[in-house]
Amino acid sequence: MSKPSTDTGYIPQITGVRAIAAYMVFFHHFPILALPPFILQLFKEFHTGVGLFFVLSGFLIFQRYYRTATLDKRWWLTYIRNRVARIYPMYFLLTMAGFASRLLRHGEFQPEVIFLNLSFLRGFSFDYLFTGIPQGWTLTVEECFYFSAPLFFLAIRRWNFLAPLGIVYCTGFLLYLIGDAIQFKQFFSPFMFVFYYTFFGRCFEFFCGMWLAKFLMEREEAGTMPQTRFVTWIGVAGAIACIYGMSTFQSTPNLYMGVGMFHPIGGVLNNFILPICYTMVYYGLIVEQSWLRRFLATDTMVLLGKSSYIYYLIHMGLTQAIVSRFLPHEHTTLGVITQFIALNIIAIILFKFVEDPLNHWIRRVWKPA
Repeated sequence: MSKPSTDTGYIPQITGVRAIAAYMVFFHHFPILALPPFILQLFKEFHTGVGLFFVLSGFLIFQRYYRTATLDKRWWLTYIRNRVARIYPMYFLLTMAGFASRLLRHGEFQPEVIFLNLSFLRGFSFDYLFTGIPQGWTLTVEECFYFSAPLFFLAIRRWNFLAPLGIVYCTGFLLYLIGDAIQFKQFFSPFMFVFYYTFFGRCFEFFCGMWLAKFLMEREEAGTMPQTRFVTWIGVAGAIACIYGMSTFQSTPNLYMGVGMFHPIGGVLNNFILPICYTMVYYGLIVEQSWLRRFLATDTMVLLGKSSYIYYLIHMGLTQAIVSRFLPHEHTTLGVITQFIALNIIAIILFKFVEDPLNHWIRRVWKPA
């Protein structure tokens, strides 16, 4: 067993998981209809790839910043710069390209919608949730975690994980009560929206990732890393069981969007049980040897993982619409496969020549004083 890297070191197999998460979301939106109905049921719940991202974000941010986090202004500015450089440039460019296309083709110009998208505030309103880049709602959840994570670190040092987690849930419930009373553009309303689509309902996923990072740090420092062999596969089996469990509720009458996650039991599986399974998978990939770990750490999977953020942003929206015009129909097997490959190629090109250079340029020119 190799020694896990729980400091700011690079973990290639974890980068490879990012590609798997993005592909799960892709096949949730564009399933191969020729597959057996049982498999299609599972694909319908592949929105759960978003949870893989959330748990991973909690792990990586904790791993990189927990030991150094302070209330110092320079530290905060550096931290914010790093987050902005990583997330915002491609989101801004692709969002503006989408709105420009609507303006040129349909004469559609809605300044308030553009503002809410560029500021990530659209993720707090059910009315605006799927405007702009539809799947970009998850970035509001991510940004809420990014900006509150250093405060979580300070609270965890002083107390434990339960204190900040409880504060987040209480804050979310209070915001829901206010939003439900005001009824303005469905900001923080209805409860279903707050629970499934905002950080205040999805925070447990991030806390699972943070707990894993802290657990590994403490065991590594104490030299008492547990010797395990099958945690990876137990986590994978648990994740599959949760996804299957959610799929069994798809036939429930009046289920929102026909997705089992929106059943009460499905919601518990998605928001609380599945993150624990994902945490076990990440633990196993870091400390155990397996063919899955070796596969995810290959150069190909690492490259696909690095470009997965762009892939996630372009797999629906303007880029996908343009690609689909030149390929077989997107609802055919050939159409889904060719679109999947084409979008990967575009994502890699944009990562190599746009996202990565912009990331480094922003870090180089923005030097907090």
